[in-house]
Amino acid sequence: MSTVRMIQRAVFVLAILLVIVGCAAPAPTVTPTKVPEPTKAVAPAPTTAPASKYSEAPTLAEQVKAGKLPPVDQRLPQNPLVVKAEKIGTYGGTWRMGMTAGTDDPSFYKIFTYEPLVRWNVEWSDIVPNLAEKWEVSKAATEYTFSLRKGVKWSDGKPFTADDIVFWWEDVELNKDLTTAPPSFMLIGGKPGSVTKVDDTTVKFTFPAPNGLFLHNVASANGRSMLNFPKHFAQQYHAKYVEKAKLDADVKAAGFNSWREYFIARVGQPDGGGFGQYSVVGRPMLYAWMTEQPMSGTATQVTFVRNPYYFKVDQNGQQYPYIDRLTYGVYADAAAMLLKATNGEIDLQMRHFNTLPNKAVLFDNQKKGDYSFIDLVQVTSNAVVVHLNLTHKDKALREIFQNKDFRIGLSYAINRKAIIDTVYVSQGTPAQPAPLADTPFYHKQLATQYLEYDVKKANEYLDKVLPKKDANGMRLRADGKPLTFVIEIANSLQDQVDAGNMIAKYFQAVGVNAQAKPEDRSLMYQRKDANDLDAMIWNGEGGLGPMFDPRNFFPYSTESGFAVAWAYWYNGVRDATAEEPPADVKKIMDGFNKAVTQSTFEGQVKAMNEMLQMSADYFFCIGVTTPPLVYGIVKNNMANVPKKMINGWQYPTPAPTNTFAYFFAK
Repeated sequence: MSTVRMIQRAVFVLAILLVIVGCAAPAPTVTPTKVPEPTKAVAPAPTTAPASKYSEAPTLAEQVKAGKLPPVDQRLPQNPLVVKAEKIGTYGGTWRMGMTAGTDDPSFYKIFTYEPLVRWNVEWSDIVPNLAEKWEVSKAATEYTFSLRKGVKWSDGKPFTADDIVFWWEDVELNKDLTTAPPSFMLIGGKPGSVTKVDDTTVKFTFPAPNGLFLHNVASANGRSMLNFPKHFAQQYHAKYVEKAKLDADVKAAGFNSWREYFIARVGQPDGGGFGQYSVVGRPMLYAWMTEQPMSGTATQVTFVRNPYYFKVDQNGQQYPYIDRLTYGVYADAAAMLLKATNGEIDLQMRHFNTLPNKAVLFDNQKKGDYSFIDLVQVTSNAVVVHLNLTHKDKALREIFQNKDFRIGLSYAINRKAIIDTVYVSQGTPAQPAPLADTPFYHKQLATQYLEYDVKKANEYLDKVLPKKDANGMRLRADGKPLTFVIEIANSLQDQVDAGNMIAKYFQAVGVNAQAKPEDRSLMYQRKDANDLDAMIWNGEGGLGPMFDPRNFFPYSTESGFAVAWAYWYNGVRDATAEEPPADVKKIMDGFNKAVTQSTFEGQVKAMNEMLQMSADYFFCIGVTTPPLVYGIVKNNMANVPKKMINGWQYPTPAPTNTFAYFFAK
């Protein structure tokens, strides 16, 4: 079986699994296009409509009439992407949402900035064209050549070309001032691929060995940074393109300490995250909406308006999006958002206030708020994962955390049923972070080991590591100092805060003085990336499609909070931030490298399961529970919104359901 056939089959396995967990196929849908055979270009179903049949929003038609915009057929590409809407929409309206300050840029990404070269279809069963209208894959899966949709323009009317993608790779991802290490999906065995401009609308990715999951990664959140750097705009903030004295003056005038900070704040983070791309009015975008009222440290509202150059149309030739404007209120806490929702002042949202304890309040206010519920099927592996920093800068803490008996003891100390009953309203099953049951990657040991709440066992294992205690029964380190550490938790995730407080008390009950510390996510992430934290709590990815995001199974990326320094080394970093892992950890890394370069799906499954066995034996991090069922809310007059959705990060809900086709029914 060819590598590309393997990719196709892997995607369809995901589709079958989603049916198993009860995920209905929502609408609207993209005209289906199968993943291609090697060296065979694949194009979508005929999509070109006569230019005379293209139409646009009245607000844009007025600008054309006033001479402020070119006609719609001149703004669209030669071959606009036709996305069939379940219901033909009407133009107008404002979609109101809420977000938190700090690092809540996923509230933008998951709504409207998911625009990769290729994308998931709605059902998560296929990869379909997007900004690339066709592609070719070499037989060995070492070369991927994409044909860009001709005539696509950034939101300022400038052409989108292969130069923008090459800029992303050569001037952002490979620039040591901006990026510690290139993204993992561009590395094979620690060696980076290359990106070559063939011509203005053709770009080639070449790898030193087979990269069987590259298309999947491009279609997922992993590839979100690739199309985030318009060269004609970004180069004015880049040291390679601006004379040093001028750039230094610009940096100082803008109040930054380095051109790196300046670039990230005005253009974006190398990984595609952050608020940089949303902080400048007029910053070119490829999305359905563009910045109107920018994000800032003091913003109370952020707004986005229709992009007149957006490259998609419906089956009647109407240019998307249907909705005029997105408005995000910036709130200090979820309680304020909940009040807005119950008052009917939020139109569609599935973040922050959609907790299980709040569902009763939202249910009681459905009529008042004129909304209904959306069911969200989770694809993550765990709701709460405790990461002890195995590469801690304090050698004494590092030695303790690296001791597997210590981690086993802490795992036995957690009363998971009490957390599930108290925090998650009895929804969930005790579990370690692991691929979900009924997948080809399910590993029983990894999922179920050390789950019992057993204080006696906890103390037996902890006594092997730290037998001495002080007068208060708290354990002492080998150097005689009291053992104490902080578990950092993002304060925007109330369930994790509540669970973390309970976990800290369970640890204290067996003599481990851990303190839970809720804080802004941006601060927690800064400390994590700098290898400065003791421990942290986050959710577990990799429930479905663990090869796309194996962060909990070995030090794969900076999302592997238990060993960021080892993850830097795995990704090719060779400076003070990286640390070479021990031989047993490198063997696990090699196991994953073997899995992603297999030429058959069966080979990938076999190699991945071998790696998961090694991961289970190592026991990197501690999980609590499978994710509970969650929900969102939607106003009753908002159309083309599926009532049931997959909810994940690699499938960034709800964006793959084509939010540009949502509209307000009259």
